[in-house]
Amino acid sequence: MLNLSEILNEVTSTLPDHEDRALLLRNYPDPVAKFFRYHLPDGIPDHTFAKIPMKGIIKLVNWANFRSTLYPQPFKGFLWQAKVKMGILPIEGYDYFLKDQGAMKWTTFGVIPVMKAEGEDVSRSAEGRARMEALFAPHLLIHQAIRWEVISENEITATWKIQREEQPVHLIIGNDGSLKEVNIQRWGNPGGVKEFGYHTFGVQVEAEMKYKGTVIPAKGNAGWWFGSDQYKDGEFFRFEVG
Repeated sequence: MLNLSEILNEVTSTLPDHEDRALLLRNYPDPVAKFFRYHLPDGIPDHTFAKIPMKGIIKLVNWANFRSTLYPQPFKGFLWQAKVKMGILPIEGYDYFLKDQGAMKWTTFGVIPVMKAEGEDVSRSAEGRARMEALFAPHLLIHQAIRWEVISENEITATWKIQREEQPVHLIIGNDGSLKEVNIQRWGNPGGVKEFGYHTFGVQVEAEMKYKGTVIPAKGNAGWWFGSDQYKDGEFFRFEVG
């Protein structure tokens, strides 16, 4: 497991940018181009990392309030660092995927372990999550290593891998290019199923906002078994940016 300072250094470092993003964008078909026009209203920003403040509720045993910071890096991974109030207990920790490994580490009062998870299955699941979190840095998704495909006027997919996982990310968009839903077949064992496997994981985007030159999800909910009746049990995350 990597230490927090090493992870922070990696996800906040600038990446060498050799992409001609403007040329790539001109060659994207509609509605892929429409999605980017909506989410990059002032053109393509120069910065190559993002830092997104969030708050909301997360379902652990029960729903608990959190405040967090998300650092998405589409070709490196992500870091989600948070403080959660579980009853009277203050819990702090982080989830990440970086350098071909994913893990989570959570403590109370800064020292008492609450949860720690790592290993092959955790890493595979975290890599899938990393590609979902990349939607909070839409300008970095204009890249020759990402294969964009059009399913319909209101559904597009993006396929790329950070290390190994390569399930397509499905984006449901409005007629104006706004983002409505995102889903992926993500490796995991939701609900404590005995064996890990691929399950539908998704985010319903309830609102978007302009943030540091890009339009990103501002409010939504996320969980397993997205799009099915089971989602009422699989939903575990509700967020707002800010």
